[in-house]
Amino acid sequence: MLKTFIIDGDKGGVGKSLAARALVHHYITRAETDRPRIVVYDADLSNPDVCGEGGLRGGNGIMGTAMLDLSTENGWIDLGTRVATIAAAAEKSDYRIIINMPAQIGTRAFDGSIHIVNEVLREANAIPVWLLSRTQESIRALAYRLRNMPARYEAGLIVKNLFFGPADKFVLWASDELQQQLIDEGAWVETELPELNDQLTVMIGRRPFHEVLEDGIDGRSLQFGYRLALESWLQRAGAAMAKIEDIGA
Repeated sequence: MLKTFIIDGDKGGVGKSLAARALVHHYITRAETDRPRIVVYDADLSNPDVCGEGGLRGGNGIMGTAMLDLSTENGWIDLGTRVATIAAAAEKSDYRIIINMPAQIGTRAFDGSIHIVNEVLREANAIPVWLLSRTQESIRALAYRLRNMPARYEAGLIVKNLFFGPADKFVLWASDELQQQLIDEGAWVETELPELNDQLTVMIGRRPFHEVLEDGIDGRSLQFGYRLALESWLQRAGAAMAKIEDIGA
């Protein structure tokens, strides 16, 4: 079976890359007999923190990685070809594709201007993962997706990024009609991405989490306190992101 997770949020700085990396780590650290085959694509060419230089690459449970330009039709043609190959392999094994989307993709591809987007996402069995900040703009961007791609946004995962404050501070979202439509009455699920320690975030950069735990940073093991903080965050972030598996089962 194939599922594709579109890590989105439209604005830069909402935590898409961090969420994508947390989800990848959750999968590759599961027992080999209990994990799907993972393919990771990074479409954020301006800030490639997932698959850019020094980031995730094949191996350690990851079947492959690539950078894709999904602001162009050629990029979606490339993705469609890759998806078709993986979908054929997924008839025999479980596959998960994780795609980290760039900022402002809604006005460049999800507005109907690239006509094959819907077809590619349907073939990929795509499920949206929306990184939510506390702004009205974040909610309106999600509403824009729903208007333009209703068939692909029937179900998904809302991720409240606690970098922007505790969950009870997301008052605009809690009082918005869209929250009721998607969560209370619809097929969407809500979760929370815990905040990662600021110093750890800077120290790690785009290094894969599993490599930091195994090899440290620049040949030096993480100090014990930082290691505990990272392991705790990865456990909580993985449990939060794992809720995506309950969608489209």
